Amino acid sequence: MSLRTGKLGHADYGGTLEVAADVAVIGAGAGGCAAAFALARRGLKVAVFEEGRHWSPADFKPDNPFALRNLYQDQGTRAAIGEGLMPINGGRGVGGSTLINSAISFRTPPQVLSGWRERFGFDPEGSFERRLDEVWETLGIIVNPENVQGRNNTIFRDGVEALGIPGGAFMHRSAPGCGGCGVCQLGCPSGGKNSADRTFLARALLSGNVGVYADCRAESVESDGGRVTAVGGRVLDHDFNTVGTWRVTAPRFVLSGGPIGSPRFLTANGMAPNDHVGRHLRLHPASAVCAKFDEPIRHWWGVSQGYYVDRWEEGFLLETGTVTPDVSFMALPLALGEEINQVMADLPYLAAAGAMVHDEDTVAEVGATTISFSFGEQDRRRLIQGLRACARIFFAAGARYAVPPVTGLGILRPGDDLDAALSLDLPFHRIRALSSHPMGTCRMGTDPDTSVVGPDGRVWGWENLHVADASVFPSSLGVNPQVTVMACGLMIGDAAAAAEGA
Repeated sequence: MSLRTGKLGHADYGGTLEVAADVAVIGAGAGGCAAAFALARRGLKVAVFEEGRHWSPADFKPDNPFALRNLYQDQGTRAAIGEGLMPINGGRGVGGSTLINSAISFRTPPQVLSGWRERFGFDPEGSFERRLDEVWETLGIIVNPENVQGRNNTIFRDGVEALGIPGGAFMHRSAPGCGGCGVCQLGCPSGGKNSADRTFLARALLSGNVGVYADCRAESVESDGGRVTAVGGRVLDHDFNTVGTWRVTAPRFVLSGGPIGSPRFLTANGMAPNDHVGRHLRLHPASAVCAKFDEPIRHWWGVSQGYYVDRWEEGFLLETGTVTPDVSFMALPLALGEEINQVMADLPYLAAAGAMVHDEDTVAEVGATTISFSFGEQDRRRLIQGLRACARIFFAAGARYAVPPVTGLGILRPGDDLDAALSLDLPFHRIRALSSHPMGTCRMGTDPDTSVVGPDGRVWGWENLHVADASVFPSSLGVNPQVTVMACGLMIGDAAAAAEGA
C-alpha cells in the first residue's frame, strides 16, 4: 500500500496496515517530529509511526489519572531501581514528552557542545548552532510576561534577589500563548504550548509528503544483510487493545523511540552493534523543597516552571516547579498524622522549587525489562547542596517553614541549621527524587567499539538505520533537553536523507 498522507489512527487501518515510503520514522517525539520535517522538506515521502494517539488541546483533561493512563509511558509507573526508586517521566503520543513537559527551553550549553565535538565527533558539519536557531524560531520561544508567571515563580525570585544570588532569571519557554493555567504536565488545554506535533510535525504535514500513523506499536524488524527492509508491529485502540497489525517498507529508517525505547528496540531485534546499547544512561535527577508563606501562593496557578538559577559551576540548576494538589500530597515525605495534615491545610500558601543535578557520576543503564542505577557520590552531594539552596532562598523570601524531600526529616523552620539537617552524608535512599530527562543510551561517537551511532546518527553495522532522539547524546546535557533533541532530529534527518546507498 502506498503512503497515505495526513494524520491517521487505528480506525483508518481496517485491521491490517501495509505502507511503503521513502523513509519510515519510528516514534513521534521531539526527535522524530524534527527528523520527519527535515526529511519531508527534501521532498521525501515520510511515514511516521507512533504507539500513542493524536491529541488536540480540547482532548486534554486537568486530571492526573487520565493523564497518567493516556499521556505517560507505562502509565506513569516507569522507574529506575537502585538505592531506592526513581520515577522516570516520559510522554506517550504524537508529540512524545513535549506533550507533558513544561516547555522549558535551553540552547545546548557551549561547553557541552564543544566537548561533544572534540571528544565524540558530534556535528561534523559545524552547523548545530544554526539548527538550534531554527528550533528556537520554530517553537516561538519567549520569556512569558510576569502577569502569567504566578506567585510561585516570583516569590522564589524575591528570595534569590534578597540573598544577592547571581544567575537568576525567568526561563525561556516554547509556550508563547501560555495563560498560566499550571497544568503543563497534563497536556496543554489551551494550545498555548508549542509541542513538537504542533510545530515541526505540523510543518512536515503541510508539505504533503508525510503520513502520521498513530496507535502503532513497533515490535519487529526484517532485514537483509546489513540493511533494514521492514518494520512492523501491532495496532492498538485507545484502550490498548490489539486491533490489527502494521508493516512498513522503506529504503531508509529513523528510530526515534526515546532513550528507553530505542535501546530496547535495538536489543530485542538483535540489532545492537555492541554492548554499549542501553548503557551510559543519564537521568538529570531532581528533587524539590516546598515552603509555607503568609500570603497565598496557589502554586498550581501560573507558569508551571518559570524561574531558574544557574548554578552550573556547582553542578546543578535550581528551578521552580508546580504540581496539582493531589500530587502535592503524594510527594510529601511526611508520615500520616498531624504534621502532614497541617501542611496540606496550608496548601494554598505553599511554594515549591527544586534542584536538578548535571548527572556526572551516577551509573545507570536500560535493560530489557528494568532500568537500574547506582547514584554517584558527587551527584548525591550536589543534589543535597541544591536542596539547601532552595530552602535558604525560601527563608530569605519570608517562608515560615520548609519541607525538604527527605524521609524522616520533617519540617524545618527559620533559624534551623540547614547544613546539619541536610547533611552531605544523607543517604540517597532517603531523598525523594525523579527524572524527566533520560538520555545517552545509544550514544554518538567516532569509535564503533565504544559508541552505538556514528556522527551522522547511523547505527554501526547498519547501512540504512539512524537514531534521532536524546539517546544519541554523548554525555549528560545539564539543562532541559527539548531544544537539543529537536536540533539533533534536524541534523540526523538531513544525514539520513543524504545517506549514500539508501
